[in-house]
Amino acid sequence: MTGTSRRWLRLLVVASAGTVMLVACAPSSSTTTSSPKAGGKLTVASWQEQDSLLACNITAAASHTCAYINPAMEGLLTVKANQDPLTTNPKLSDYWVPELATEVPTLENGDVKVSVNKMDVTWKLRHGVNWHDGVAFTSKDVKATFDFWWLKYRDKNPTPLLSTSGWDQVDSVDTPDEFTAIIHFNTVYAAYLTLGTGPYGVLPEHLLQQVWAKTGDITHDKVTVSIPGGYSGSDTLDKVMVGTGPFMFKEWVTGDHLTLVRNPHWWGAGGRPYLNEIRVKFDADANTELNDLRTNTVDMALDLRPSLLPSLSRQSDVTTVTILDSAAEHLDINLHNTFLKDVALRKAILMAIDRQRIVDTLLLGRTVVPPDAWMCIQTGAWCLDPNAKHTPYDQKAANDLLNTAGYKLQTSGPCKGFRTDPQGRCVQLHLITTTLPLREEQEVVIASDLAGIGIQIIKPFANVPASRMFGSCTGGGVIYSHNFDLAMYTNNYSYPAEPDSLAYTAYHSSQIPTDANGCAGQNTTFTSDPQLDQALDQARLSVKLGDRRDKYIVAQRRLADVIPEIPLYQAVDVEAYTKKLGGYKGNEFWWMNQSADWYISQ
Repeated sequence: MTGTSRRWLRLLVVASAGTVMLVACAPSSSTTTSSPKAGGKLTVASWQEQDSLLACNITAAASHTCAYINPAMEGLLTVKANQDPLTTNPKLSDYWVPELATEVPTLENGDVKVSVNKMDVTWKLRHGVNWHDGVAFTSKDVKATFDFWWLKYRDKNPTPLLSTSGWDQVDSVDTPDEFTAIIHFNTVYAAYLTLGTGPYGVLPEHLLQQVWAKTGDITHDKVTVSIPGGYSGSDTLDKVMVGTGPFMFKEWVTGDHLTLVRNPHWWGAGGRPYLNEIRVKFDADANTELNDLRTNTVDMALDLRPSLLPSLSRQSDVTTVTILDSAAEHLDINLHNTFLKDVALRKAILMAIDRQRIVDTLLLGRTVVPPDAWMCIQTGAWCLDPNAKHTPYDQKAANDLLNTAGYKLQTSGPCKGFRTDPQGRCVQLHLITTTLPLREEQEVVIASDLAGIGIQIIKPFANVPASRMFGSCTGGGVIYSHNFDLAMYTNNYSYPAEPDSLAYTAYHSSQIPTDANGCAGQNTTFTSDPQLDQALDQARLSVKLGDRRDKYIVAQRRLADVIPEIPLYQAVDVEAYTKKLGGYKGNEFWWMNQSADWYISQ
């Protein structure tokens, strides 16, 4: 990684009318500076419509869903924008901003108390907040949220949860008054700030009670909702939402659009939100988004790709933002695959793919190839191994390794031109990803590189829509059902500067989704390594960064040996919006954050 990552510098590039400026922890100079004014509608394009609103970190992990529920659903805390300054050597708490809470709980302010091997966290809650249907927000909602995730059902939750990691460390919740919630942990849990924060951080107790009176499955049991000026009717909570945010849910027309309208009773000050409406238009792909932006059909486009930057730079009335993420585009490796269970083959694949060429050609050099174990990059760079391993591209070394390991290149027969394993079986692998042009181009490069060492990628590629790729294992989702050999997608931190939000759920053996555990967890590769488990467990047991860093360095070194995945490049967010939009700030974690500050300037 570069020195800038080690200095905790958050980078955001703003391109306007063909000019590119690098902005580090400062407001964008190309953002409209006129005074905010009320009124107007904004249309935002998203090319990954999901099947469920709960795909934002409840039943799945879909960034697009988090984007379009973010203006409506709040948590105890939200994250700072990438332009907002950080202190030198920031603490994890410095990345957060109070939302439904009034302050970020820390050891220093006395809201976090550690006693031997247990911990209590006190959340001080905001007064005068109502849910969109008019019911008052209180500490009962915080308690009900923790009940939903763990305390009520434990590991038998009727709702197919993505993971209960972290929530399962909670012993009980006290509510001494309407505006105080005290979380009692049965251990010291270092990642406590991730619980109850961000979109869907807090759920409405009065709607959960409706579900709990039935089967308890919020994807199955209908609730009755009445939002003045918004949605009224009955449906499941994966199709409608009631939040406390600046915008309220009005409608979701599947395959076309989702509409959010202004919340006139939002707790925020200054006449916000300014916009009357945000309409999310569902497009087929990123290229369609670009065309919609060019024709003024939409005002903002989410999750564009670096390969589209030349076209974007030619749009004189468009501002483009590029943000390096705490995330990596990578290949998941199914460690139960007949061939891929062999670490020698996995290492050869890592050496054989020219990842820098992918960066230079398909991503126009706008990012970097991360370390072999990438769990401590960008906002998580505080725990990066100073001797992090970076395996170079070397097809000769990969071929030599396979030769030594008994993989023979065949000159005739059914495996001609490719290798057989030591048992004489043709080494053939399926590569799957989402139907995105950039990923399809990456597939071609990867298949060609692997052919160079005698590994056959079966064609045609069996690519699927994002909703199928990331669906729950109970619903036949590809990665959570482990129904792949090699799967290409982006994995990311769920929360800023918190490696536990990625590493524990992705690599700890307890987080392997199975039918037996209700598909909970995101360890899609079947990684199961006692040394790795121990390091990840120990990294949770102190709130001091120095203690945690040592354990994460052990974890990174073990991951680099196990090779459960191939990191291709550090992920990049590209968003673009018309210059009539003011008040925008970029955010890598939850797009459409701080939408209360957006306004139309023309």
